[in-house]
Amino acid sequence: MHSLSPTRATRRGATLLQWPMIACLYASQGIPFGLAMEALPAILRGQGASLGALAYLPLISLPWVLKCGWAPIVDNHWSPRLGRRRSWILPMQALVLALLLGVMAIGVTQATLPYLLALSVAASLASATQDIATDGLVAERFDTRSLGTANAVQVAGTMIGFFYGGPVFLMAYARVGQTGALLLLALPIALSLALVAAWREPAPPSDRWPRPQRASLWRFLRSGRHAWALIAAAFLSAVTVVACHGLSKLLLVDAGWALDEIGQVGMAGGAVTIVLGCGGGAWLVSRLGTWPVFFAGIASAGIAAAVWTVLAWTSPALPGHAVWLATLLTSFGAGSASVAMMTAAMRFAHARDQAGTDMTAVQSMRDLGEMAASSSLMALAALAGYGGSFIVGVGLALATLVLTPALLRSRRT
Repeated sequence: MHSLSPTRATRRGATLLQWPMIACLYASQGIPFGLAMEALPAILRGQGASLGALAYLPLISLPWVLKCGWAPIVDNHWSPRLGRRRSWILPMQALVLALLLGVMAIGVTQATLPYLLALSVAASLASATQDIATDGLVAERFDTRSLGTANAVQVAGTMIGFFYGGPVFLMAYARVGQTGALLLLALPIALSLALVAAWREPAPPSDRWPRPQRASLWRFLRSGRHAWALIAAAFLSAVTVVACHGLSKLLLVDAGWALDEIGQVGMAGGAVTIVLGCGGGAWLVSRLGTWPVFFAGIASAGIAAAVWTVLAWTSPALPGHAVWLATLLTSFGAGSASVAMMTAAMRFAHARDQAGTDMTAVQSMRDLGEMAASSSLMALAALAGYGGSFIVGVGLALATLVLTPALLRSRRT
């Protein structure tokens, strides 16, 4: 048996290190979001903070919507010594860790709320910038056969990070106190930083791009109907899923469900999204292709919206079996559609020389759809009732199923 040369051994080690590294990076990106969107509002509200004061916390999501504006900078500028993607991931991850330690230093109180907001926005900005580089890394370094699995890791990892920074932090906060809980959050962020520091990024694959051009959003938008299909699918699918996820919790509250029951439904839905939606979606993508799985996920979410519509209009008691059915359909649809859509986007970006910019354009449209749906559908529910908003979700699912194929090229992805 021949031993590997030092160069080949180094390359194999770098390749093996990539999987745990991207899993930790995607999970750590969700931690600041979960902390600011779920944990901090609950803690500060328990201390007596007004809803008006807490209303500014959703601003932390803005960098994720706007990051397409600076994605070309991440693609175009880097240190040859550190590597194209590592040049951005290392400092951004270190900044997130430093900002988390800053939260630990000032404490989580009503008096420090303005500073907590500033630190949260800065952490969101750093995480969003890191996400541009991480997506570019995955699109460039993984072969097309691995992209479905990589995107399952992306969606599931981000969700796990969100739960870790939200519900898990709240439980730790109640048991070990603020400092211990924040140290618990810092561990996966520090681990991902260590993994990136240990990884050595190879030179950009110049064999595919002998003369790379400067990255820009205009180049993405100019690339044809496939690019427009990706951003349309990203926006419409996000709005469709949020139409069920956000409003269903409020409907359960108004129907008199206990908070622990609602929490159980939410945790079960999250588990289905991660295991069946992401894991099962990646498996289906490898066998059926990206777009068939995407359409199956959207159809599942549309059926869930129809079930919620019927419940909102005809059944004030909200029978448990129907709630669980709608939740499972929504969760599977959200996970599988996200994995399929992002796999299609990464395959599109894989063949180009501006992977970070291309992926960010798609993700920003998805985040914009989530933000728009969260506010507009809630306002619609106030005017037309829950049933009126859920029926809009059905319409959005149908629109996605009709418009996306019309924009796609005839070739498969």
